This record gives sequence, C-alpha cells and structure tokens, in this order.
Amino acid sequence: MTRNLLVCGLIAGLCAGLLATGFARVVGEPAVDDAIAFEENSAPPSSGPEEAPLVTRGVQSSIGLLTAATFFGLAVGGLFALAFAFVYGRVTHVGPLATSLWLAGGAFVVVFL
Repeated sequence: MTRNLLVCGLIAGLCAGLLATGFARVVGEPAVDDAIAFEENSAPPSSGPEEAPLVTRGVQSSIGLLTAATFFGLAVGGLFALAFAFVYGRVTHVGPLATSLWLAGGAFVVVFL
C-alpha cells in the first residue's frame, strides 16, 4: 500500500510541478525580466570587462525553471504521500479525504504560520 501511495504522490507532485512551471512562465517571468531590465538600466557603468554568465537567462527561464519546479513538486508529493501513509488509520479514524485534508492543513500551518 505504501508503494502505491508513494507512486500516486509522485505523479501528483509531477503534475503540480508542471502546472507551477506554466504558472511561473505566464505570471512570474515577465516581472523577473522587468526587474532585471530595471537593475541593468539603473546600475552604474562598470570599469572592467563584463564577465560571461555561467548560465544564460534563457536557460534559467526555460529548462532551469522546468527542472526546479518539477523536482520540487516530486519531492513534496513524495513526502506528502509518505506522511499520509504513516498517518492514515493511526492518528485519526476518518476517511482518506479527511485525512489528507487534515494533513495538508497541518503542513500549511507549519510552513506559513
């Protein structure tokens, strides 16, 4: 049962990571590009030669964003599935939906409050 829950959690995390990538591309990247342009325009001129970046902005905003969001989604989905497998039937005697909502609410409180 734990293996099936872990696989389902990883699939859910993968889907969440892909959705987060799409959201970040549409909503977040224009603001980041504007901030970079503002910083470049307001910076004082440098006296020496400019160094080439290790990773270009194009790679950061495409494959880098996809990789980071996907791996983060996989990690969180897997950890949530393992926590659910541990808690389900041990802590509360309610159904799986109520247990997952209880667990997600507890994670929300720990992370954001």
